Amino acid sequence: MSRTALPTLRRTLVAVSLVATLVLAFVGLLLQPEFPDDNAEYVRLLAESPTAALGLQLFAFAQLFWAIGFVGLAHATVHRARVTGTIGAVSSGLGAFGHAVFAGASLVGREMAMYATETGDAAAAVAAADASQGGAFLPYLAFGLLGTVLGVVFTGIAMLRSRIAPVWVPIALLVWVVVEFGLPNFLSGVWITYASMMLGLIAFTGAAIAILRGGRGAWTTALESDESGDPTVARVDAARA
Repeated sequence: MSRTALPTLRRTLVAVSLVATLVLAFVGLLLQPEFPDDNAEYVRLLAESPTAALGLQLFAFAQLFWAIGFVGLAHATVHRARVTGTIGAVSSGLGAFGHAVFAGASLVGREMAMYATETGDAAAAVAAADASQGGAFLPYLAFGLLGTVLGVVFTGIAMLRSRIAPVWVPIALLVWVVVEFGLPNFLSGVWITYASMMLGLIAFTGAAIAILRGGRGAWTTALESDESGDPTVARVDAARA
């Protein structure tokens, strides 16, 4: 592959990752049982669910695409919104890391809960579920939640400042954060999940299309620009200065 093709490969990977992370995350969540207030009931549902393990694995795998997609999206804004774009990229990376660790802990907790349930030790099963949802894993849950929220918020602000996409795209991303992470604290119902999924699909797809339609400057190194004679990198470097 020639170096001149690398910028197209980079932005295509970012665009695909933006859509893939949302689809994988929501499919993974839909495959998992709802989290009841009673941990003993949750353990039973988790152990009996034939799709819970697949759902947790998809959610964990989605974090890889989240890191690529949102760090790349934030990177595309830094030539005009250096501070907010950098904060968005770092926060998004921390969010993906925290959620990946938490998903792994949940997978381990599920296997322990299944073993404890099969052996008839209900107390051990509940203890295993509690361990995977708190304790040493609690900081990673906090990293995942706060990193994801701050990553989307700061990336959305950076997109508004840099104008790399139509205004409705970053606004839709900011509204998605409210629906996904804020609304469940005040309202309940499965409709929130589907509303968040549809809004997220619109917003993330809009961001992906903006990346694909954008210029090559943000994705081209100075060396690649010299080889191809592309002047866009010089303009991007001038904006960064």
